[in-house]
Amino acid sequence: MARERRHNTRRRRRGRFRALYRVLSILAVAAALGMACVVFFRINEVHIEGNERYTDQQIQEASGIRTGDNLITLSKSRVAGNIIVRLPYVGGVSIERLLPDGVRITVTEHTAAAAVSDGTDWWYIAGQGKVLERVDDPGQVMPITGLTARNPILSDQLRVEEGQETTLEYVLALLEELENREMLADCTGLDCTAATSITLLYDIYQVKLPRRLDYSAQLALLQAALASDRMPQGVAGTFDLTVQDGRAYFQPDHDES
Repeated sequence: MARERRHNTRRRRRGRFRALYRVLSILAVAAALGMACVVFFRINEVHIEGNERYTDQQIQEASGIRTGDNLITLSKSRVAGNIIVRLPYVGGVSIERLLPDGVRITVTEHTAAAAVSDGTDWWYIAGQGKVLERVDDPGQVMPITGLTARNPILSDQLRVEEGQETTLEYVLALLEELENREMLADCTGLDCTAATSITLLYDIYQVKLPRRLDYSAQLALLQAALASDRMPQGVAGTFDLTVQDGRAYFQPDHDES
């Protein structure tokens, strides 16, 4: 019995040694792989795509990526965040590792959808409300009256004076729909001073819109009316889209009746 107990004890010890050896082996392999990643996967090339407003060098500098940085431990979210915050016109960033030593950065850029004044300067904003740039005047970008920017900060969301927050929500909803329908290029002004409506200057027309958070139906009616054979060509006037009956009412500036 004593001999059998000693035999069982030695067998348990050998089992523990084997388990410990396996653990140590796994740790050694993991350490070797980690060391290989640190030593061999170094960034030597950064490829930039999708940029028009910013140069490759500006984007790489904003990314924080430096030659020799470790490719495997690169934080994609941190790099994307750096670019979006430091370069206001960048709206989206995609990061791709190119083994063994490259990175591809693909950016999408905002266009200025409108201009809002703070009482002194004008500020370009994207359709989603991101502050893009400070300018002396709106230039070719649609100015908005009835909103006043409050302490605007580049790359931050536009904030407006107290009491204008709801109007800003309506404006951003309209800008988003105009952008989706590729109509922004023909917009020359937006007046939000009326209490119950918003007036958009579109091409040679004034478009009176309700205050709401979804403008898809109204802009669809406007586009359909402009494409209709019954629409007099080259005649300026006002579209009233505040009446919710599925029709766009048009009044020429000079009624010939």
